[in-house]
Amino acid sequence: MTNPLVELIRSAEVLDQLTPAERQELSQIAIRRTLKKGQVLCNQGDDWPYVLYIGHGMLRSVINSPDGRGYVVGTWQKGEVFWSHAVFDQAPAPSTLEVVHRAELYQWQGEQILSVILRNPIATRALLRRQTRLIRRRREVIYNLAFNPVASRLAKLIVEHVFDTDQPTVARDLTLADMAQMVASSPEVVCRLLYQFQDSGAISINRFSITLHDRESLEKLVMRD
Repeated sequence: MTNPLVELIRSAEVLDQLTPAERQELSQIAIRRTLKKGQVLCNQGDDWPYVLYIGHGMLRSVINSPDGRGYVVGTWQKGEVFWSHAVFDQAPAPSTLEVVHRAELYQWQGEQILSVILRNPIATRALLRRQTRLIRRRREVIYNLAFNPVASRLAKLIVEHVFDTDQPTVARDLTLADMAQMVASSPEVVCRLLYQFQDSGAISINRFSITLHDRESLEKLVMRD
C-alpha cells in the first residue's frame, strides 16, 4: 500500500524533482508529528538539523532580540517545506520556530534527506536554486526594515500575505501581536494603522475578518515608500 506522504510531497518544492522511488524512500523514514498552536519546535540557538513538510497548519520563524522583542522572518504553510539552517552549516538555529495554527508535520533528519537528494542531480540543482532565492528574500527583509516605514510594511503584509487569495474577505487569523512581529512594530501602532486603512476605504476590519476593497491604494503605499 502506497504511503500517502508520497503523493503529498510530489508537488513540494525540491522534493518534486525526486523519482517515485526516492519519494517512497523519504516517506518511509519520515516521522509524523501533530502540534498545537503555540508549540515550539526549536528555540533560537538550538542545535536542530531537521527538515519539515507541512501537511496541515502554519509555522513561523521568529528572531528574538536581547530586550525580548520578536520579529517574524518567515512563515510556512500547508504544502511547503521548511529547511533548518543547521542542515547545511551545522550552526545553531538563528531563530525560533513555532506553530501558528495546529499543524501536522512530517520530519526528517537533515543527513537522511540530503543523502537522498544529493544522489539526484536535478533535485540537487533545485535545492541550490531554493537556497539562492532564500538569500534574496532575506535581503528584501533587511531592506524593508531599514528603509520602509511601518505603514508601508503593514500594507505589504496585507497585500502579499493576508490576501494571497482571490477572495475579497478572509478570516482574521493573525492577531495584532502577530502582525506587529511581522512588521517590527507594536500592536498599538498596527491597530492605529489598520483603522487608518479602514478610514481611507482600503479595507474594512472586525474581530473575525478583513475585507479588501482597494488593493491598488495599498500597493501604491508599498511602492511609494
